[in-house]
Amino acid sequence: MFERFTRDARRAVVRAQEAAGRMGAEQVEPEHLLLALAEGCNPASRAIAEAGLDPATIAAAIEADLVAMLEVVGVPPSVVESAPARPRADVPPLSLHAKSVLEHALLGALRPPGPTLARVLARHDVAPERLAALVQVEVAAGRR
Repeated sequence: MFERFTRDARRAVVRAQEAAGRMGAEQVEPEHLLLALAEGCNPASRAIAEAGLDPATIAAAIEADLVAMLEVVGVPPSVVESAPARPRADVPPLSLHAKSVLEHALLGALRPPGPTLARVLARHDVAPERLAALVQVEVAAGRR
Protein backbone atom coordinates (compact mmCIF):
# COMPACT_ATOMS: atom_id res chain seq x y z
CA MET A 1 0.00 0.00 0.00
CA PHE A 2 2.71 2.48 0.97
CA GLU A 3 4.91 1.95 -2.08
CA ARG A 4 2.79 4.49 -3.98
CA PHE A 5 3.21 7.14 -1.29
CA THR A 6 5.70 9.94 -1.63
CA ARG A 7 8.82 9.73 0.50
CA ASP A 8 7.41 12.36 2.87
CA ALA A 9 4.08 10.53 3.17
CA ARG A 10 5.86 7.24 3.93
CA ARG A 11 7.95 9.01 6.57
CA ALA A 12 4.82 10.42 8.18
CA VAL A 13 3.21 6.96 8.34
CA VAL A 14 6.40 5.46 9.81
CA ARG A 15 6.58 8.30 12.37
CA ALA A 16 2.92 7.66 13.23
CA GLN A 17 3.68 3.96 13.74
CA GLU A 18 6.65 4.86 15.94
CA ALA A 19 4.57 7.30 17.99
CA ALA A 20 1.79 4.75 18.47
CA GLY A 21 4.38 2.16 19.46
CA ARG A 22 6.03 4.51 21.99
CA MET A 23 2.62 5.21 23.49
CA GLY A 24 1.77 1.51 23.71
CA ALA A 25 -1.21 1.86 21.36
CA GLU A 26 -2.70 -1.25 19.78
CA GLN A 27 -3.13 0.49 16.41
CA VAL A 28 -2.11 3.65 14.62
CA GLU A 29 -5.01 6.07 14.93
CA PRO A 30 -5.59 9.43 13.21
CA GLU A 31 -4.23 11.24 16.27
CA HIS A 32 -0.90 9.46 15.75
CA LEU A 33 -0.92 10.66 12.13
CA LEU A 34 -1.54 14.21 13.38
CA LEU A 35 1.36 13.86 15.81
CA ALA A 36 3.63 12.54 13.05
CA LEU A 37 2.69 15.38 10.72
CA ALA A 38 3.37 17.90 13.49
CA GLU A 39 6.85 16.43 13.91
CA GLY A 40 7.74 17.00 10.27
CA CYS A 41 8.89 20.04 8.36
CA ASN A 42 6.31 20.49 5.63
CA PRO A 43 3.18 22.51 4.85
CA ALA A 44 1.07 20.28 7.12
CA SER A 45 3.43 20.75 10.07
CA ARG A 46 3.49 24.50 9.51
CA ALA A 47 -0.33 24.61 9.39
CA ILE A 48 -0.53 22.54 12.57
CA ALA A 49 1.91 24.91 14.29
CA GLU A 50 -0.03 27.93 13.01
CA ALA A 51 -3.13 26.43 14.63
CA GLY A 52 -1.26 26.48 17.94
CA LEU A 53 -0.35 22.82 18.21
CA ASP A 54 3.06 21.24 18.62
CA PRO A 55 4.14 17.61 19.05
CA ALA A 56 4.37 17.85 22.85
CA THR A 57 0.90 19.36 23.12
CA ILE A 58 -0.59 16.72 20.84
CA ALA A 59 1.12 13.85 22.69
CA ALA A 60 -0.07 15.23 26.04
CA ALA A 61 -3.63 15.51 24.71
CA ILE A 62 -3.54 11.91 23.46
CA GLU A 63 -2.40 10.75 26.90
CA ALA A 64 -5.01 12.89 28.66
CA ASP A 65 -7.72 11.44 26.43
CA LEU A 66 -6.61 7.90 27.29
CA VAL A 67 -6.72 8.72 31.01
CA ALA A 68 -10.23 10.19 30.60
CA MET A 69 -11.47 7.16 28.65
CA LEU A 70 -10.11 4.74 31.25
CA GLU A 71 -11.66 6.80 34.03
CA VAL A 72 -15.07 6.37 32.36
CA VAL A 73 -14.72 2.60 32.72
CA GLY A 74 -13.61 2.86 36.34
CA VAL A 75 -9.82 3.05 36.14
CA PRO A 76 -8.73 6.00 38.33
CA PRO A 77 -6.15 8.44 36.89
CA SER A 78 -3.69 7.54 39.67
CA VAL A 79 -3.48 3.97 38.35
CA VAL A 80 -2.82 5.16 34.80
CA GLU A 81 -0.23 7.70 35.90
CA SER A 82 1.62 5.13 38.04
CA ALA A 83 1.83 2.69 35.13
CA PRO A 84 3.54 4.46 32.21
CA ALA A 85 2.80 3.28 28.69
CA ARG A 86 4.76 0.20 27.71
CA PRO A 87 6.31 0.74 24.30
CA ARG A 88 5.48 -1.94 21.78
CA ALA A 89 8.22 -4.09 20.33
CA ASP A 90 6.33 -4.55 17.05
CA VAL A 91 4.93 -2.05 14.59
CA PRO A 92 1.28 -1.29 15.32
CA PRO A 93 -1.04 -1.68 12.32
CA LEU A 94 -3.17 1.13 10.96
CA SER A 95 -6.67 1.24 12.39
CA LEU A 96 -9.64 1.36 10.04
CA HIS A 97 -10.03 5.02 10.93
CA ALA A 98 -6.39 5.78 10.08
CA LYS A 99 -6.80 3.95 6.76
CA SER A 100 -9.86 6.08 6.11
CA VAL A 101 -7.80 9.21 6.76
CA LEU A 102 -5.29 8.07 4.14
CA GLU A 103 -8.09 7.29 1.68
CA HIS A 104 -9.45 10.78 2.20
CA ALA A 105 -5.96 12.14 1.56
CA LEU A 106 -6.21 10.55 -1.89
CA LEU A 107 -9.61 12.17 -2.37
CA GLY A 108 -8.11 15.50 -1.37
CA ALA A 109 -5.31 15.04 -3.88
CA LEU A 110 -7.90 14.53 -6.61
CA ARG A 111 -9.91 17.73 -5.91
CA PRO A 112 -8.52 19.37 -7.92
CA PRO A 113 -5.50 17.30 -8.87
CA GLY A 114 -2.17 19.04 -9.19
CA PRO A 115 -0.78 19.44 -12.70
CA THR A 116 1.43 16.35 -12.61
CA LEU A 117 -1.26 14.11 -11.13
CA ALA A 118 -3.73 15.44 -13.71
CA ARG A 119 -1.29 14.55 -16.53
CA VAL A 120 -0.61 11.07 -15.07
CA LEU A 121 -4.33 10.35 -14.87
CA ALA A 122 -4.94 11.80 -18.35
CA ARG A 123 -2.22 9.57 -19.80
CA HIS A 124 -4.26 6.60 -18.62
CA ASP A 125 -7.63 8.10 -19.57
CA VAL A 126 -8.73 8.28 -15.93
CA ALA A 127 -10.83 11.27 -14.98
CA PRO A 128 -10.05 12.52 -11.46
CA GLU A 129 -13.78 12.67 -10.71
CA ARG A 130 -14.20 9.03 -11.72
CA LEU A 131 -11.28 7.90 -9.57
CA ALA A 132 -12.62 9.90 -6.61
CA ALA A 133 -16.04 8.29 -7.09
CA LEU A 134 -14.47 4.81 -7.20
CA VAL A 135 -12.57 5.49 -3.97
CA GLN A 136 -15.81 6.63 -2.34
CA VAL A 137 -17.58 3.46 -3.48
CA GLU A 138 -14.81 1.31 -2.01
CA VAL A 139 -14.89 3.25 1.26
CA ALA A 140 -18.68 3.01 1.44
CA ALA A 141 -18.52 -0.73 0.76
CA GLY A 142 -16.07 -1.12 3.65
CA ARG A 143 -13.49 -2.89 1.54
CA ARG A 144 -10.02 -2.47 2.96
